[in-house]
Amino acid sequence: MTENKRGFTLVELLIILGIIGFLAAAILVAIDPVNRLQNSRNARRWSDVGMILDAVLKKQSDDLSPYNGAISAPLVTHASDVQVIVNDDAGISCDDVNARPGCGKMLDTSAGKGCVANLSDLPSTYIAVIPTDPKEAVCVSGSGCATEGMLPIGEGNSGYYIHRTSGNRIEIGACQPDQDAMISVKR
Repeated sequence: MTENKRGFTLVELLIILGIIGFLAAAILVAIDPVNRLQNSRNARRWSDVGMILDAVLKKQSDDLSPYNGAISAPLVTHASDVQVIVNDDAGISCDDVNARPGCGKMLDTSAGKGCVANLSDLPSTYIAVIPTDPKEAVCVSGSGCATEGMLPIGEGNSGYYIHRTSGNRIEIGACQPDQDAMISVKR
């Protein structure tokens, strides 16, 4: 009496592998990891802009006067100027495209204008540290991360902007959000 041992044929194995591959591709498309990563970075940006704005408003409330930032690079009072938030403005020249930060917003870089606002003098009671945009991890100097100017995010450039509107309202926003999102908070 002979025993009939049967295994899988090559064709059957290829069919099974094809089905598994198709299901894996369908799951990957459904999960969309790139979209989820971009959404998580945008969620962090929303948190960061709210945190910065709260710190500035608390400082203004405690001082009973508008917060102007560090003397070396103060917030401008012109209603049309947007400034990039930095925690160190040493070596930043708004007149030099190679030394100013990028933001992709309406930076007024004409001579004598302040393209950055140094918020490093906010006491730690208001904000422990000025946050940096989540793209810092993927931006490398000279990689084209900055859309206006050459100072990449993380090298003094927080990746967030501040804008004092007429009436001394403050707007904080993200310079380079993902998926063309508009991330800004104004109070």
